[in-house]
Amino acid sequence: MVARLPVTGELLRGSLIERTVHHSRGCTICAGGGGHPLWVLNVGYGRGRTRQLSLRREQVEEVRRWLDNYHKLREGLEEICEFNHALLRPGDAVPRRTRAKRD
Repeated sequence: MVARLPVTGELLRGSLIERTVHHSRGCTICAGGGGHPLWVLNVGYGRGRTRQLSLRREQVEEVRRWLDNYHKLREGLEEICEFNHALLRPGDAVPRRTRAKRD
C-alpha cells in the first residue's frame, strides 16, 4: 500500500481552471466575441481565502501531473488511516451507535 504512494516533491494542492478573458476595448479578437483562453491554479487557504495563479500554457501539463500526484497521495493516506483504525478495533467488536436513530 505504501509503495504505491507518489512520494515526490511534485505535489500541488488546488484546482486547475480554464477561463476566457475579454478585454473591454482595443482588441479585435475580444470585439468579435472570441476572448483569450487562460489557465489558472486556484488554491483555497480556509476562511474563504483563495489565491489564483495565472499559468503559462507550457505549465498546464506539469500542474495537472502535480495535482494528480497530490490526489493519489491523499487517497493513499486515507486508505492507510482506515487500515490502521481497523487494527485498533478488537476483532469481534462492532462499532456501537451513540444515539438512537430518529425517524
